Amino acid sequence: MKRMDEVVLRRLIHQNPELAFEEHNTQKLIIGFAHSLGLNNIVTVGTGVLVLVGRNRDEPFVLLRAEMDALPIREETKYAYRSKNEKMHACGHDFHIAAACWAMRRIVQEKRRGNFLFVFQPAEESGAGAKTIVEHILRWDCEVKAAVAMHVTDEYPIGVVASKPGSLFSASCEVNVHVKGRSVHVAHHQLGKDALRGSVVFLNRIYEKDWQNDLVWFGRILAGHVRNTVADEALIEGTVRASDSKNVHDTLATLQKIAKEVEEEIGLKVSIIPGAEYPEVKVDEKLLSVLKAVSQKNGFEFMECERKLTAEDFGYFSKYFPTLMFWFGVREGSRVEGLHSSRFLPPDELIPVAGDLLAHLLDSIGQS
Repeated sequence: MKRMDEVVLRRLIHQNPELAFEEHNTQKLIIGFAHSLGLNNIVTVGTGVLVLVGRNRDEPFVLLRAEMDALPIREETKYAYRSKNEKMHACGHDFHIAAACWAMRRIVQEKRRGNFLFVFQPAEESGAGAKTIVEHILRWDCEVKAAVAMHVTDEYPIGVVASKPGSLFSASCEVNVHVKGRSVHVAHHQLGKDALRGSVVFLNRIYEKDWQNDLVWFGRILAGHVRNTVADEALIEGTVRASDSKNVHDTLATLQKIAKEVEEEIGLKVSIIPGAEYPEVKVDEKLLSVLKAVSQKNGFEFMECERKLTAEDFGYFSKYFPTLMFWFGVREGSRVEGLHSSRFLPPDELIPVAGDLLAHLLDSIGQS
């Protein structure tokens, strides 16, 4: 089978982005690429793909994770291979896949010693797809020496690699707030219970509070049915971000307390409903030292960054394995679009650069 070029692979995936747990075509492309390298030890978990490159059954594995899912965002770039549908790889997951495949090819063709597990994971953006993948790996009789993940960003310029020891990405939890009232015509509003007003009171309490280094934020609200009746219910959708899972749970308890206060004040039922939870992403200090050495050897500037309020389900890997995650700078010039922007687009030319870095990193960790 003829091998597909990694840049072409990226373009095909970018043109046909798929949302969480819908990555069927992406899965086929990845499996086809692995087969073209002569690899047949391939496992599918839902829409995910696990490719094992092992030469010694008794040695532990070094794992590389790349995400597969896109976002429901309409692309606004001038890229010749821009999305053909109303979705977009606005977080660089298509780039991550291509760079991981580049690293996989180098390791196979150069017959690097050691065992490697390439994980192409669905549903990072929503649904915590990492949880199912990790549970599947834990059922195998194999040791994972390290789990590695890279994330592109235009926060840093090309040539910069950034990470830090300890918590790199915050623990998080999706949270919904349901406000239940009673609907009447606005002419008789005093007889109703306004769920929309209750939502405003609740949100004011949230945004008046100093959450220190953590974050509570709501990005969507749905309320009422028509303009001339009192809203009988409202749904507020948001997120909690904190340094670790314990602080996330403490913050949820505080939200419950605020909800109770609003209930007592205006006579509405206010319910806090936690959703998908992501543990914090941790960076192992020994693995970080390998990253620093490999970055320097490959001509990158290593920068120690602060903990981000970004959330990532790679935290599920951190719960069970020594983990390393790092930012890979892709900014050209001074303009920053930011992750999840309809104009975020890491250049194709950086795929070999990132792929070589990953190949050297995995090999160095395997030999360390």
